[in-house]
Amino acid sequence: MDSIPKDIIYFIPEYLENGDGVVILLLDGQKKVCTISIRSFVKKLYSMYAIDPVSIKRIISKKVGQKNLLPIVLPDATFIPVKTRKARVSTDPIFGYVNLTQIFKIDEKKEGFEILFRCGAVLKCFGSAKYFKRRITAATIISDYLSSMWAKGMCTIKEECDVENIFKFK
Repeated sequence: MDSIPKDIIYFIPEYLENGDGVVILLLDGQKKVCTISIRSFVKKLYSMYAIDPVSIKRIISKKVGQKNLLPIVLPDATFIPVKTRKARVSTDPIFGYVNLTQIFKIDEKKEGFEILFRCGAVLKCFGSAKYFKRRITAATIISDYLSSMWAKGMCTIKEECDVENIFKFK
């Protein structure tokens, strides 16, 4: 990846000729295609900051109160999951991610909704706009929480983690 995460407006799964890929829209208007799965792309995002995906997801899950469809929270960007395609096969990823700070407006449509971004781009989405707005609220709360922790330093994050749960002491 040659862009930093805060320059990404969205990244979504896409069916390519040779398998799954990821389409990325950048702030400068460029659309780039990666020939890796969206799961691998997310892992690479976390690795840019030396963040363990399993640990950060555990912290986010505990704060948000759900296990799936969690926001991706990085020190300089927060991405919210949104359903952007219908699966051809039941194991296909259908959720992409949008940058929280780049969302300008959400327009409800008969089927799904559209996200208008500050740059003028539009992303058609499936599902409920109401539910997506709830995800925005949850992502904002967890982003503020983690930002304050990162500002204090990593020792705070370690203190927040329950050592007994991490090592599964009996």
